[in-house]
Amino acid sequence: MRSFLVKLATIDENILTSRETQIVEYIKANLHEIVNSNMKIERLAQEVGTGYSAIYGLLNKLNIRGYRDFSISLSNDADSQEIEVAKNDENVAASYINLIKQNYSLIEKRAIFESLKLIRKSTRIFICYWENSLMGPAQVLENFLYKEKLNCYLLDNDWDTLLDRVENLREDDLFIFYTKYGQSKHLERIMNRIKNKNGDIIYISGRVSNPEIARLANSSHTLIIENYESTQFNSYVSQSVPFHYFNDLFIYHFVNTSNQERAE
Repeated sequence: MRSFLVKLATIDENILTSRETQIVEYIKANLHEIVNSNMKIERLAQEVGTGYSAIYGLLNKLNIRGYRDFSISLSNDADSQEIEVAKNDENVAASYINLIKQNYSLIEKRAIFESLKLIRKSTRIFICYWENSLMGPAQVLENFLYKEKLNCYLLDNDWDTLLDRVENLREDDLFIFYTKYGQSKHLERIMNRIKNKNGDIIYISGRVSNPEIARLANSSHTLIIENYESTQFNSYVSQSVPFHYFNDLFIYHFVNTSNQERAE
């Protein structure tokens, strides 16, 4: 068992003297430096402020035979930590990839083209993020459409502002809503007012919308924002990631749609 940290975990640390505890704390905090510099016992004693006897006393309690075996065990610990860090990085990457793949399978191409038609015929486009965490994706789409010379406005879920925009709605105005949840009564009331004024709605949600919201939207997109496989890796992926992916997919089709498809 050539691992200093594993052997340390097998003993009761209460049996260590204060000097030995001091040595252990220094080793844990400076493991990679000790290994990379091939630190000799003289320097370790100097860094910790102790004598050789305290170091050898610690090694004896851990059943490590001499300083050379100690150096080998630390090197093994350092290698294991690097492998674990690399594995963690792979787990995060795998969580992102799996979440994107799930949304790739879920997002309907037909619904994307329905939304593209709505955007192209709109006189004004109001892009609204319902939760603050979705401000980023909403801004990305607003910036893109603005550069495409479209008349765009970015909104949050402030009731008075939304109500003012709806009350002054013109023919062929379009509202695009980003929300992680699909059940807001507040949002449902706003959507009802938009439809009563003959406005159009694109609805992008991280949950299946309730029947009334589904009825009100001209075009709906449901995304997967929680990847169950992430829990297996104990990793975290931001719930805004699927909305950024949707934007990129949407923008790609906007840019690459043929003239014939646009006419249709």
